[in-house]
Amino acid sequence: MRTAEVCPTCPTYENAKCVIYEGTFLPVTNISPGDSLEVVLAKLEIAIIAITPTTSSTSTSSTTSSSTTTTSTTILY
Repeated sequence: MRTAEVCPTCPTYENAKCVIYEGTFLPVTNISPGDSLEVVLAKLEIAIIAITPTTSSTSTSSTTSSSTTTTSTTILY
């Protein structure tokens, strides 16, 4: 392991695979006790993407008409 230069109070960097969640099951994000930090972060990202709509606005003519499209993206790991 190497010394954490960015954090003077942290003696080492930890790999996200080595940090384990020990709390209760979190059903909204499907985070379970025993999940590594790496897995927890991936599950949080999926949950955030699922509730964050992507919108875009485009002008359809020279008047003030516009249309909005909403899509969502799912990322599988």
